[in-house]
Amino acid sequence: MTPRSNILTALVENKSGVLNRIASLFRRRRYNIESLTVGHSEKLGLSRMTIVVNENTDIEQVFRQMYKIIEVIKIKKIDSKSAVIRDLALVKVKVTPATKAKLLKTIQLFHAEIVNKKGSEMIIQIVGQPEKINSFLDLIKVFGVVEVSRAGATAISN
Repeated sequence: MTPRSNILTALVENKSGVLNRIASLFRRRRYNIESLTVGHSEKLGLSRMTIVVNENTDIEQVFRQMYKIIEVIKIKKIDSKSAVIRDLALVKVKVTPATKAKLLKTIQLFHAEIVNKKGSEMIIQIVGQPEKINSFLDLIKVFGVVEVSRAGATAISN
């Protein structure tokens, strides 16, 4: 996610095919989705989607097209300055006796958490703003990142 990305949230009916129809809408318009998260909302039978798209996306066009999808209840653009935005990453990294102390310091500095350790590899969980996760990933590259799995941004207005 870049500082100029657009963050949209959509309240949609929790029905089969809704995610596909929304993703297809972006594909047809050749808009790239930077991240997409979906989960149950506070209302029974409805899900909340957080869609992050780049700055060149015609948001008004996206709104018009999304409202044509019958299962879409409400859409809004989130102002990143007045919202809580979080991302989650699981990072598998190599660890040796020589690098362990420095890696543990970095994990502590970023308030990350070790969720699994097996042999010479460790899985670290980090939650925070996407920029924080990007900074963490940049710092731990030197240890030997084996794999990264990110959940994508989720956001809620203040």
